[in-house]
Amino acid sequence: MSVPDPLEARLSFFTGKGGVGKSTVVAALALEARRRRRRPLVVELGHRASMQAVFGVPDVGHAPREVAPGVFATNIDLDEALRDYVADHVPVRALASRIAKSPSLARFFEAAPAVGEVLTLQRLEQLLAEVDEAGRPRFDPILVDFDATGHALMFLELPRVFEGLVTSGPIRRLLDGFAALLSDDERTRLHLVTLPGRLPVQETLELYERIRTEHAVRLGALFVNRVPAPPLPPDAADLLAPLRARIAPDTPAGRDLALLALEHERYRRLRAQIARLEAVALPRVELPLVRGAVGVEALAELGRIARGAA
Repeated sequence: MSVPDPLEARLSFFTGKGGVGKSTVVAALALEARRRRRRPLVVELGHRASMQAVFGVPDVGHAPREVAPGVFATNIDLDEALRDYVADHVPVRALASRIAKSPSLARFFEAAPAVGEVLTLQRLEQLLAEVDEAGRPRFDPILVDFDATGHALMFLELPRVFEGLVTSGPIRRLLDGFAALLSDDERTRLHLVTLPGRLPVQETLELYERIRTEHAVRLGALFVNRVPAPPLPPDAADLLAPLRARIAPDTPAGRDLALLALEHERYRRLRAQIARLEAVALPRVELPLVRGAVGVEALAELGRIARGAA
């Protein structure tokens, strides 16, 4: 299956089991977008601060900041998002600030379901609407790095969660706008990220089926992260067993062959897990395992591979 350009949509969401390297994939694609003379923005949610570590910058806060030449990042802070939300609906900024700082209101928002997600939607709407001096989108594309699969599903289910509870007003308009955005084939994609292991693959299969059957969002690509190179070429792998049969196992050569056979078996099992992903009817991109620290140059190379340009 050919791989569509993962950067063609204005807004892309990335989800997958915790620890599969979503932030690495997002950062790599942001660098690739910049190489193509676009102005990418990475959006992190809440307490996460992955882009600080990825790009080696001291702080990524609520206001977008440049983390690499032409690449921007923001971490949506719910307190700031609440102030933005109240300010949009209370004309006097000072009064809006006092309302947003109210302890009783803060307790209400902490107890109420899905409020953080609604405030995040409000912030995403603001970022999508921002334009530069020439009237062009200030950020394009916007790449949203979800915490994990459960967080992504919570966002996708927001319109359904509030169905019948909120029938009018600004929250209803916000949710309706988000539902329309999710179903917009031209503007929005949801990409899946996984690892070639049994548990990540199983969760990916379950997530894909749930999204496919329950949600209208257009799925993009499936990124399989940290795929190691094969320890042996296919023709050499066929010779491994005959060689081991002829060389004593307690010799240095025999021990080396035993280690090589172990690595080959691990790789064979890994490929078997990747083969299970054939059930996911999405274009699949395998990203190579990068040994050691993943610097900006390595990320840029991953970005070219992720886009199918390498």
